[in-house]
Amino acid sequence: MSAGVGRTPRPLDGIALRDWAHTAVLHLIAHTDEINRLNVYPVADSDTGTNMLFTMRAAAAQADEAVKAAGNDVVAVSAALSAGALHGARGNSGVILSQILRGLADVV
Repeated sequence: MSAGVGRTPRPLDGIALRDWAHTAVLHLIAHTDEINRLNVYPVADSDTGTNMLFTMRAAAAQADEAVKAAGNDVVAVSAALSAGALHGARGNSGVILSQILRGLADVV
């Protein structure tokens, strides 16, 4: 995880992971149309960016709830990201994204 120029890296904790999820949502909002235009896998239906955005929004919302309930617990937040993404997954790209977040949760 890059901290950027002149910034000290943050440890991966529950709050940092939740913040990362919200940053991912913001970047997906900014690039949804571009991702939709690039879409070729698994089918060229031009909604990969949109599906990833909706899936990541669901994951971030669940992470918010985990932070409210468990504070800075990275295990709880990573599990919440995984569960939120799976339950909110849209399309094949959303399911794939949920599996990536599941892998993160399994490692944490």
